[in-house]
Amino acid sequence: MSTAATSRRPIRLILDFDGTITTSDTLAPLSRIGYNHASHQSPPRTLTPWSNIVDAYLSDYSQHAASYTPTAERRTTPTEEAAWLNSLEPIERASARRAIDAGIWDGVSREEVEAAAGREMRKGNVRLRRGCKELTEWAVRGSEQHGETGNGMEVSVVSVNWSRHWIWSVLKNGLDSSDDGEVAAEMLKKVPIFANELPSIATLPAGDIAGASTELRTSGDKLRCMQQQKSGQGSEMNPPFVVYLGDSTTDLECLAEADLGVCIRDEKIGSSQKELAAVLERLKMDVRWIGEEKRYIEEDRKTIVWAKDFEEVKVWLSRYLRA
Repeated sequence: MSTAATSRRPIRLILDFDGTITTSDTLAPLSRIGYNHASHQSPPRTLTPWSNIVDAYLSDYSQHAASYTPTAERRTTPTEEAAWLNSLEPIERASARRAIDAGIWDGVSREEVEAAAGREMRKGNVRLRRGCKELTEWAVRGSEQHGETGNGMEVSVVSVNWSRHWIWSVLKNGLDSSDDGEVAAEMLKKVPIFANELPSIATLPAGDIAGASTELRTSGDKLRCMQQQKSGQGSEMNPPFVVYLGDSTTDLECLAEADLGVCIRDEKIGSSQKELAAVLERLKMDVRWIGEEKRYIEEDRKTIVWAKDFEEVKVWLSRYLRA
């Protein structure tokens, strides 16, 4: 395949949310929406403490890990690691069901989710990773600018987060460049979001949120979602060049399957990032800094790199488009 032909492959940029788009996990801020809602009912509703939900999950996880074979140190292939990650599906489902059955988000509206996203971001409890706004705007504009030449870029979010509307609300606040948020809302129409949804919102019309509410609990679920998107772009002769950004083991299968898998790593590496790095090392999967990855065009080679932020990813993609 010639360089010229390959350089025109359409780019599919797929982003994880918690710890990738954001600088940390956002499940706790999401849970606060439910507790705030319950406290303002008349009379106020008393909910199971969130710590109980977390402790129950950790207990289930520990028991499962203790009985699972092969143990972590004996898992030496990506297939074995994927089997372990997907064996966690009952644990993840049980945790979500536990929170739902406890009524954590009963009656919570879209408006409350949107208001909470703005409030948590203003307080600094939820932050977008550096360069996220610029990369997203550049990618969306690039899709419009290069669509006729084949260098179009499509962007989407695939997440195991428990609320697609929460993801949309965080992005709308983070990408906002106008007083009324209309600029960000219009841009997000071009960024499909695939994630779970809170029961009180799941049955409502999607409105302006692109993508779909779908149950995603494991790395295998995310991989299937990524593959479905890949099949909807490009052609057999000119398939999309898939770039996937993630930060944890839930992203492992997508990172390995993408043409370019990018592990997001902070300068002081976080716990989920550290776990992913350890797994990649155990599986002997070579991971270099994205600035050292000079392969911009090469057929049938999948690569995993690491980057500290979205700015570094944007630099690499710019070079890819010019190659």
